[in-house]
Amino acid sequence: MATEIPSDLVPFVQRMVSEKRFLNESDVLAEGLRMLQARETLHAEVRKGFDQLDAGKGIPAEDVYRRAEERIREIENGKD
Repeated sequence: MATEIPSDLVPFVQRMVSEKRFLNESDVLAEGLRMLQARETLHAEVRKGFDQLDAGKGIPAEDVYRRAEERIREIENGKD
């Protein structure tokens, strides 16, 4: 599949390659698509969470904070 980089983005893409952050223009575009895919996945997960909350399937905030604090302690103690 051939694609054309919009003219206003060409300097940015060329700079990414010239600064050796990417090997070529194709790699820059692929990274952009991966980021877009990740954003779409995150959006779907957030929507799923809101749908669960709307359906009354939420977790009390105190439980969330307690579990987060426990997890942080585990990580800090090297149990990751």
